[in-house]
Amino acid sequence: MNRYDLVLLGLILEKERSGYDIITEISNRELDRWANLSTSTVYNRLTTLEKNECIVGRAERDGNRPERMVFNITEKGREVLRKEVLKHLTGFNDDPRTLGFAFLYGAENKELIRTLEVHERRLVQEIENLEKMIAEEPRPTLYPEGPFLNCMSRDHILVELKYVRAAIGILRDPIRNKKLDGYFYINFGNRDFENFNQKKD
Repeated sequence: MNRYDLVLLGLILEKERSGYDIITEISNRELDRWANLSTSTVYNRLTTLEKNECIVGRAERDGNRPERMVFNITEKGREVLRKEVLKHLTGFNDDPRTLGFAFLYGAENKELIRTLEVHERRLVQEIENLEKMIAEEPRPTLYPEGPFLNCMSRDHILVELKYVRAAIGILRDPIRNKKLDGYFYINFGNRDFENFNQKKD
């Protein structure tokens, strides 16, 4: 299971849907903000979920339109979804960006800076979009500051932006940048651990 299956099962739990319905709903709800599902991925995951008996499909024809497959969630699917929701609520240290920062020495410095600067601009734009959505949401909302998911996303992105800018600063600093020549060295640089531990003792 992965975040893609979580999205698919969650949408099918609401009501029965076809693959096309799911793709449309993902776009309408801007769920691709969290799970970037391509059309091929949606259909591949639906096939896998049906094979694993998490959903069951039935053929449906509406007038002269081509026949389509509509999916319902099974009891097994409900249980799988329940476990995935709980797991994703408390996910920790599973962010792929952590690995990117851990292996910074695997790419050229200029390329790293350029990539992070593009990402920085994207984060700023995303924050602006979320702020606009939060401001336009009718009040009251269940969460006093505004729509819960949008506020949470904005705050997460603000933290990410802080560390992206910090990483750019480290990469631009010739002294600190020289110490990024090993795994996870963005934490502490390439200091001598044997001597470091002796000093601590």
